[in-house]
Amino acid sequence: MSGVFLFIGSLLAATAALVSVIVAGPLVARIATAVRAMDYPGGRRVQREAIPRMGGIAIAIGIAAGAGLPFVLLAKRFVLNITPGLLFALVLGSILVFTIGVAEDVVGVTPAKRFLYQVAAAVGVVCAGWSLTHFYVPVWGEVELGLWGSLATVLWIVGVTNAINLLDGLDGLAGGVAAIIAMGVLIIAWIQENALTAILMSATAGSCLGFLRHNWEPAKIYLGDSGSLTLGFLLAVMSLHASMKGAATVAILTPVLALGLPVIDTLLVMVVRFVEKPQGSVLRRFERMFQADRKHIHHLLSRAAPARKHVVLVIYCVSALFCVMALAVAISRSAVLGLALAIVEMVVVFLMRNLAALQSARAISPKRGSVRQNLLSVPRHAERN
Repeated sequence: MSGVFLFIGSLLAATAALVSVIVAGPLVARIATAVRAMDYPGGRRVQREAIPRMGGIAIAIGIAAGAGLPFVLLAKRFVLNITPGLLFALVLGSILVFTIGVAEDVVGVTPAKRFLYQVAAAVGVVCAGWSLTHFYVPVWGEVELGLWGSLATVLWIVGVTNAINLLDGLDGLAGGVAAIIAMGVLIIAWIQENALTAILMSATAGSCLGFLRHNWEPAKIYLGDSGSLTLGFLLAVMSLHASMKGAATVAILTPVLALGLPVIDTLLVMVVRFVEKPQGSVLRRFERMFQADRKHIHHLLSRAAPARKHVVLVIYCVSALFCVMALAVAISRSAVLGLALAIVEMVVVFLMRNLAALQSARAISPKRGSVRQNLLSVPRHAERN
């Protein structure tokens, strides 16, 4: 019976969030335009005109509306699953990340300040009790992590928060992937009857789907840092929380598998940034690891494929597949299966990146060849003139 109530609460959360974002989107776009919180063509952006950002405000409205009503209706069931300290840390952390995202959208902030806010939000969650404690090492067995577990949790939260932020490079991409991951975590929460995660991930999925109404190509508004950072923080924390009832290794691998595409892609990009230009100093190469560029998987695919919508749909499919893998590990609670699938995901992302880069290079080569041929065919008297 509790499962039925949880399903109804989740459906209510998703519907309320979806409707709220659809209604709030145009108003937020006008506000962003008024305060000149705009993304202009050039740099990492590929659009041809200025587009308002700050879509995170609409996302926040949707999540608050979607999670708030079921929380009130099912308050007694929530009390059984979480403590006030956990709830306070989650809300405060989300507000911190959202606030620094809004500031970045409107006036801009330094990378150091943004990083410190994210770390503060992650540390608050860890101090409230959401932290990894053990890890299974093949042959060796269970290893108690102690303080290393807290450090790993903070790195996970900050890393995923930024991975979703970096994924926001094509219309509908980050919001759609976030919706898929949220639905994957939602299914795991349903199985565990984890009310907090189920309601919050339902509201998150509903908000993202509602936002796609305004963000699908051609986008009328972007997520902005306020949206992508907030979504990344919530997905990082709640995916970890949803897996805590499993075995120690499964608790780590389940969220890693669900968020495999943005996480693995970000790690590979950081490695590429570090190893390229080896003549530079180690410090300079380390700094380059955290600089924005156009080397992420969606950038490579968009250069190789003519239609960006097709790139977005391909990434949707891969993200959904990875969520199915995470669900299989969560149900089976098999660390061996989890480790094997983690390797599979790394290979898939690596191959996607390399095939996209190869296809992009092949597409450029004929153009260069045709230009060279045209230059060679110019009459000599024309060259002199």
